[in-house]
Amino acid sequence: MKTRTSELGKIARKFRGLTIGILGDLMLDELVRGEATRISPEAPVPVLLVRDRRAREAFPGGAGNVASNVAALGGRAVMFGAIGDDNTALRLKGLLAERGIDASNLVQEGGRVTPLKVRIAAHQHQLLRLDFEQPQPLTARSERLLTRRFVGQVADLDALIVSDYLKGSVTTGLCAEIVTRARQRRLPVLVDPKPEHPEICRHATVATPNLQEAEVMAGVPLRDAESRRTGAAALRAALGCEALLITRGGEGMTLVEPDGGVHDVPSRPRPVYDVTGAGDTVIAVMALALAAGASLGQAAALANLAGGRVVLKFGTAAITPAELLETLRG
Repeated sequence: MKTRTSELGKIARKFRGLTIGILGDLMLDELVRGEATRISPEAPVPVLLVRDRRAREAFPGGAGNVASNVAALGGRAVMFGAIGDDNTALRLKGLLAERGIDASNLVQEGGRVTPLKVRIAAHQHQLLRLDFEQPQPLTARSERLLTRRFVGQVADLDALIVSDYLKGSVTTGLCAEIVTRARQRRLPVLVDPKPEHPEICRHATVATPNLQEAEVMAGVPLRDAESRRTGAAALRAALGCEALLITRGGEGMTLVEPDGGVHDVPSRPRPVYDVTGAGDTVIAVMALALAAGASLGQAAALANLAGGRVVLKFGTAAITPAELLETLRG
C-alpha cells in the first residue's frame, strides 16, 4: 500500500473549510514548566522553580485537543459534549473561542466537574500529573439536548469524530443515535474508543485505538506482523466497524481495511519528545482526509506523518498546515 507524496499534498490542501463534528469528553490541560533545582528538605522530591508566570500554559484537552487540531489545519470544528458549571469550564470555553472552535452546542450541567489535568515538568521531563475529575454519565436531559443539536447541525458536517475519554459524554445511547444520523448522511465516522466501551465502534467508518487498547479489546498480543494479520482483522470484525487503524507509537500504524486486508504503515525514524495528544492529531487528520475524498490508505499515510510530527512538540499540541506539508516534503 503505497501513496505518492504529491497525492497526499493535494489532499492536505483540501482541508481548509471542511466542517468536522466532534462528540466527546472535553477537559482543560495545564502545563507548568520550571527547573528542578534541588531536593526538598521536607521530603525526597524535587523542588520545581518557576521563574516566569508564562511558564504556566493552558490548552483544550481530550476531545478539545481533537478540535484544536482540526481548527489548526484549517477545518471548522463543531463540538458536542458536556461541561460543568465551574471555573474550569469557563476557562475552557475561552480557549476554544480563541481557536475558532464552535462550542455553542455544548451542554452545561450543574454539578458536573469539568476535568482538569495539570502536568508538572522540568524542562522536557514530566515529573507529575494531577487529575481533577469526577466522571459521571450524561443526564437523560443532556442526551436529548445533544441529539437535538446534532440533528440541527448534521447537514453542515463533512465528517464526525467520536472521542471517548471515559468522562461521561460518550454514552452508548447517545453515540448510537448520533452515529446513525451521521451514517444516514453518508458522513465518514471516526471513533477513538476505550477498551471499556467498545460498542461505540459499531457502524463506524474507522476506529482508531492505540496498540495497548487494541490488544485489550482483541484479547491477544498484536506485537508482530503475523499476530496483527489475524488478530487485528478479527478485532475489526468483532467491533463492527468498517476499518480499523491501530496506532503503534514509534513503529507506525496498522490499517485493517473493510475487505480484511492488513497493512503496516511504518513511521519515519525521529526523536519523540512527548506523545501527549498524538492520537488526537491522528484522528483529526484522518477525518479531514476522508472528508476531503482520500482513500483509507491515503488518509492513514497522512495521519501517520502528522502523528510523527506532533510528538516533536512538548505537551498538548496541534499541527499546522505548513508543518504537515513540510513533513510531506521530508
